[in-house]
Amino acid sequence: MLNILKCRLTRVYKPLVVLFYMTDRCNLRCKYCEGNFSGRQIRDFTTDEILKIIDECKELGACHFIIHGGEVLLRDDLGRIVDYLKEKDLYVNLVTNGVLLPDKIDEIRNIDSLCISLDGREENNDFTRGKGSYRAAMKAIRVANANGIKLVVQTTITRRNLGDIEYLCEQARSMGYYQQFSLLLKPLKQFQDELTLNDEEIRTVLREIIGFKRKGYPVFTSRKVLENALNWPFAFEKSRLNKDEMPRRNRLIKCFFGKSKIAIDADGFVYPCSSLNNTFKALNVREHGVKKAYEHVLKNNDCKACFYLTQNDWSLLLGGSMEQFLKQALIQLRRIF
Repeated sequence: MLNILKCRLTRVYKPLVVLFYMTDRCNLRCKYCEGNFSGRQIRDFTTDEILKIIDECKELGACHFIIHGGEVLLRDDLGRIVDYLKEKDLYVNLVTNGVLLPDKIDEIRNIDSLCISLDGREENNDFTRGKGSYRAAMKAIRVANANGIKLVVQTTITRRNLGDIEYLCEQARSMGYYQQFSLLLKPLKQFQDELTLNDEEIRTVLREIIGFKRKGYPVFTSRKVLENALNWPFAFEKSRLNKDEMPRRNRLIKCFFGKSKIAIDADGFVYPCSSLNNTFKALNVREHGVKKAYEHVLKNNDCKACFYLTQNDWSLLLGGSMEQFLKQALIQLRRIF
C-alpha cells in the first residue's frame, strides 16, 4: 500500500503488479477460453528469458507477480521460477486449473497465494472445462488446504452455471476458502450462444452474489465492484469505456491498469490488461525490453473504466482505496491466525 500511495501522490507510476502468462500450453480445452490458449502455437519463454523479465520488472518497481498460463504448472522449471521470485522479495500468486497441483505441490510451496478455477457443480464445470476437471480441481483445493496455502477459487459465470452460485458459496464456507467470481468475457465463437449471458441474466446473478456477500459468505469479490457492474450505465455488450465515452458525474471505478499493473502475454507482448490483447497495439519484451514496453502502455492506454469484476477489485486497490486494502489484508491474515 505504501508503494501505491507513493505512486498516487507523486504521479510517477510503476508496474507494481505484473500478470505474467508464462506459457500458452494448456491441458484443458475450456469452451470460453479468453485467450484461445494452445491454439496460437506460441513458443514458450526460456527459463533465462523469464528470469531476465523478472529482473527488469523488479528494477521498475514491481512487488507482486501473478503467474498464469495456459496452465503454468506444465512448465518443468516452475519451481526454480517461484524460488527466484521469492529471492527477489516478490509476492507470488499462482493461477491454475489444479490438474497437476497434487504432483507439483512441493515445487510451488513457496508461493504466497493460489487461485484455482472451478465453474460450479460437476456437470456444469465439466461441460465448459472438460470431463474430469471438476474432480481434479476439488482434489487440488483439498491439497492446497492441507498444505496451508491461502486459496481463492475462481468461477467464470456463464449461462451454463447460473444456478450454481449458492452451491459455490456454500462450498467455499464449508471448505474454508474465498470464492471469487468473473463474468464471461470472450467465449470462443462456436460456443457464444450456449455460454454468453444477456443483460438481464447478468444483473440477476450480480444481485444474487451481493445477497450472499451480505449474509457473510466468503465472497472475495468486493461489494463495491459488484454494484459497479450492476449499475453499469450501458448495455453489457459495451464492456469498456475510453476517456471520451465516460459519462459526466459518474461513480464508475476508475481503471489503474496500464499504470500500476500490466499483463505480459505468452508471446511477449505487454498490455495494460489481458482483455485488451486483441485491440491494443503492444510492444514485445523480446524486442524492446520491459521498460520500453511499459512506457508504451503508460503513454497509449486509453481505457478508463469497465465492468469486469476482477479488474475492478484490482483498480480499487491500485487506486489507493484504504477500505479495499484493509479488506485484502484481512483475507491474507485469515489463513495465518
